Amino acid sequence: MENSDVLSWKDIRDHLLWWLRLAARSLSFARDVMTRYKRISWPLMLVGAGLAVGALYLKSKVFTMTTTYVYGDLHPKIFGDMIDKLNALIWDNRTGKAAEVTGLTEEQAGQLLRFEVTDSRGRPLSNNYTLHKEPLILTVDMRRAIDEDSLRTAISSYFNGNPFTADRMEMKKKLLRDELTFIDGKLETIDTVLTNLYAGDTTPAPAEKGITVESSEGKNAYELLNFSRELMKRKTEIENNLSFPENVIPIDNFLVLPKARMTPVSLAKSAVAGAVAGFLLAGLFLLFRIHVAVLVGENGD
Repeated sequence: MENSDVLSWKDIRDHLLWWLRLAARSLSFARDVMTRYKRISWPLMLVGAGLAVGALYLKSKVFTMTTTYVYGDLHPKIFGDMIDKLNALIWDNRTGKAAEVTGLTEEQAGQLLRFEVTDSRGRPLSNNYTLHKEPLILTVDMRRAIDEDSLRTAISSYFNGNPFTADRMEMKKKLLRDELTFIDGKLETIDTVLTNLYAGDTTPAPAEKGITVESSEGKNAYELLNFSRELMKRKTEIENNLSFPENVIPIDNFLVLPKARMTPVSLAKSAVAGAVAGFLLAGLFLLFRIHVAVLVGENGD
């Protein structure tokens, strides 16, 4: 008994012929669209090319800037909500308020078109409920180029200027400074204990300010050195955290560039893409008019 899953040469030939007929009919239909129905296709192609070139021209008049920010343990949705509020001010033409919250001049704020903030995967932060500390990508569109230093200062001050983040940053730094003082006391005590141990005196000297290492009498020199190494590692982390002046820090250059450039190559690409889109639109219209409408009419009869 033959296996029905195995295709015969006749099946393969018929399948290939079906694809060849489909390709021939498609080419014939495309030729008819370009020649027989040129009164419909050519105007649509010209309109598509013109619209594409016009869109390129409008994009060339818009400037954009993209940069990367890192932040601490704040929730990423906070920044998405802050950017949404700033966009609301821009779209409502409240340039005075936008200038006030960002620190830009009113003239500079009037050039802003849109802010967009996403995570490193391009997902908007306004609906990001995760706790992943991915860098945030900020994009700014503007009518005219704004000085990069002014943008950096404005965006950073906006992210870090609200009372909650400012007070939270100050409290966090206070806790880090207290921990650093505690670690310095521990390291001083360990240094005293190790000095006495290597000097042959197994009785640890009393530490200054009343700070002692727990059960230091039962620790040998190797354990104390390991403990000291861990404390130094944590001290380095704290000093690095204290060196950051803000909650949200830019780590990329601020470069304002045109969103598109009017070059012969870009003009040609846009015109061709628009013409192809017009051709496809004409083809869909004629396909419906010639074939689908006829079938619907026959079924109705």
